[in-house]
Amino acid sequence: MRISDVRVRQVAVPRIYDTYCADPKQLKATINHGRSTYQIIELKTPDGLTGIGEVSDIAPRMAAPSPATLRDLLSGVLAGTGVRAWRSLYDGVDEALPGDWYPELRQLVLFGVECALLDLVGKAHGIPLYELLGGRCRRAAAVSWVAYLRGDATIEDELQALEREVADQVGSGMKAFKLKVGEDHERDLERVRLARRIAGNGAYIKVDASGYWEEDEALTRLRDMAEAGADACETPIRALSRPMSREDPARIETDADGIAEALAKVRGRSPIPIIEHVADLGDVFLTALIRHRAVDIVNVVPCQAGGLRRAKRLIHAAETAGMPALLGSTIELGPGTAASVHLAVSSASVEVPSDLVGPGLLQDDVCANPFNLEGGELAPFEGPGLGMDLDEEKMERWSG
Repeated sequence: MRISDVRVRQVAVPRIYDTYCADPKQLKATINHGRSTYQIIELKTPDGLTGIGEVSDIAPRMAAPSPATLRDLLSGVLAGTGVRAWRSLYDGVDEALPGDWYPELRQLVLFGVECALLDLVGKAHGIPLYELLGGRCRRAAAVSWVAYLRGDATIEDELQALEREVADQVGSGMKAFKLKVGEDHERDLERVRLARRIAGNGAYIKVDASGYWEEDEALTRLRDMAEAGADACETPIRALSRPMSREDPARIETDADGIAEALAKVRGRSPIPIIEHVADLGDVFLTALIRHRAVDIVNVVPCQAGGLRRAKRLIHAAETAGMPALLGSTIELGPGTAASVHLAVSSASVEVPSDLVGPGLLQDDVCANPFNLEGGELAPFEGPGLGMDLDEEKMERWSG
C-alpha cells in the first residue's frame, strides 16, 4: 500500500474566551483574531484510506509555511512511497524540514506527520492506534479542565467568570483542574480558593506558574498556594519560563544541570509536588531532572515532543526513575487530542490527570465524531487508527 496523495488544509477555530498565560519574558503569543490556527495533514492511498494528522495551535510568531508550501515539502518525501516504511518516512520528513524553522513549529509538524502515518497504518491493519503504541492498559484517560487567565478582565470579572467555568465543569463530572497563575499573586490565591470551594475537597487542583517566579519567590508562592488548596504546581521557576522554552530551548539545554539543580532546591522545600515540562527540550534535560531528582511529575506534550514515539520514550524514561506523568496540551483540535488519548491509554505511568481538553476550549471541532468531556475522562474513539474522520462541512466553515 502506497501514499498516492498528500493534502494540507488550514483551519482557524475561535477559542471560548481570550486565553493567556503568565509571561515573564514578554514573549506572549497572540492568536489570529481570537482563533487558534491548525493545519490538517491527510495522507491518501489509492484504495480510499486516509491518514489524518494535525499541526496544532500554530502561533503567528512561528511564521508557519502556507498549506501549499507544506504540502509540496511533504509530497517530496511521502508521495508514492509504501506505508510499511513509515518510520523511515518520518525520518525523511525530519531531514527535509528547513533547519531555520521556529523550534516548536518543527516539532508540531513532525507530530502531525507521525500521527497521519500511524493513523494510516492502523487503518490498513484494522487496529486502533493504541495497539501500535504498546497496547491498551486502561479504558480511558483522566483529564483536568484548564482554566486560563482572561485577557484584560478585571479581577472581579475574572473571578466571576472562573466561578461559572469551574461550576459548569464540576456539573459535567470533571474532577481535576489546572489553573494558570503567576502575574498577580493575590488574584491567583483567590482563584485557587474559589476553585477548591466549588470543586470540593476531593478534586485534584494543580496550578501552572508558566515559569513566572524567581527561585526565592517561588518558595513563598508555593506555600501560599498549598494553603489556598493547590495539590501540585507546574513550572514554578523563571529559568524554565514556558515562552523561553519555546523560543530558545537551546539556552536551557546548555545549562540543563544547573537549572535542574535549582529546581531540585525548590522541590526539596516545596509543600506540594512539582511538575515540569520535558517534551519541547532535548532528552538531556529530562536526564538532568532525573539525576538531580528535581521534579515529582513530568508533563509530556506529545505535539511538542515531535510525535507519539518520542513522547512515549520520555514517559518511559521518567517511569524508570519512579516519576509518574501527565500529558500536556497546546489546545489541540480533535485529531491531535485523539492521538494523545491513544498514547495515554497505552501508557501505564500516565497516572496524573492530563490536560487533554483542547476541544472543550474551542467553539467547534473538525471531527465528524467530536469528543464529549463529560465525566472527567476521555476514551479513544472506537475504530482503526485514530478512529475518527473529518467533518467536511466544518473544515470548510473554519477554513482560514
